[in-house]
Amino acid sequence: MLYCATASTSFFGAMHPDIVVCELLAVEAVAGKDKLKKVTVTDGEKEFTVVSNAPNVLPEKVGKRIVVARVGAEVSGLDEPVKKANVGGVVSEGMCCDERMLWGKSAGTAVYLDDYDVGSQPPSSKPRPKEHVSAVAPIQKGEGLFEKKEKLSKEEKKARAKAEREARKARKAAKKDAAADDATVEEPS
Repeated sequence: MLYCATASTSFFGAMHPDIVVCELLAVEAVAGKDKLKKVTVTDGEKEFTVVSNAPNVLPEKVGKRIVVARVGAEVSGLDEPVKKANVGGVVSEGMCCDERMLWGKSAGTAVYLDDYDVGSQPPSSKPRPKEHVSAVAPIQKGEGLFEKKEKLSKEEKKARAKAEREARKARKAAKKDAAADDATVEEPS
């Protein structure tokens, strides 16, 4: 279970000083545990281990910046601050933070903040996604379903229809010639 760390009321909306942005150095599976991962991070001053079950903490994310509550951070739902603990046989010196811990939003996935310096505190409100970064391809300008099409005069429509008929005749003739060439090639066998 990912516990929730929140800013204490004594910090007047600011993050607890032990909730910091860390660089993800390594992610390893914990032996004998399905979901637990041993996560090695650095806060810029020291390297330490955190045990997490967050589904988005993966080995391919090594090098990214993740928010961690270090030992001493105040965590909601617990009467005491985060302590060094043995989780799944691995010593954990903190916990990965999710959005609920930081901003009261959705829970369960670790927060990555690559635009923030290692050792700095996360922002007091959730950062907005960058405008230039998009997971969805931009919509191409073209003929839409409800866009007005250019109106053609009667003569232009007749000329377009005639050109289309001639193009069809040319394709049909080319196809017929190709079939005739294939038939003549097969006859000598």
